[in-house]
Amino acid sequence: MKDIDTRFYNQSQSWHYVRIIEDSMGNKLKAVIRRNAYDNQSYAKCYKFDGNEWKFLNSMPIENCECQVISYVHKKHEARSDLFLQDSQTLFEVANKILNNSPD
Repeated sequence: MKDIDTRFYNQSQSWHYVRIIEDSMGNKLKAVIRRNAYDNQSYAKCYKFDGNEWKFLNSMPIENCECQVISYVHKKHEARSDLFLQDSQTLFEVANKILNNSPD
């Protein structure tokens, strides 16, 4: 797996984490995680680039994410980007299982 880009920022009272990788099969995958004060407005999604656009591949409930403990009021040094990294890794692992037709 090769990291292409990672962005972590606070905007509109939410923490946003975007990470793009290229996996060992050459697939470009993007994890997009948004965390704010409301679970129903927060999400963790993964997309695959098809050569033209990003297509939705998988997601996980924010309640299952490590970053669920983060609040938008945290300062950047308190916001624990490492938890978002863990969640992006989980999204990529599930995406690879889907793309490789691997059972759990």
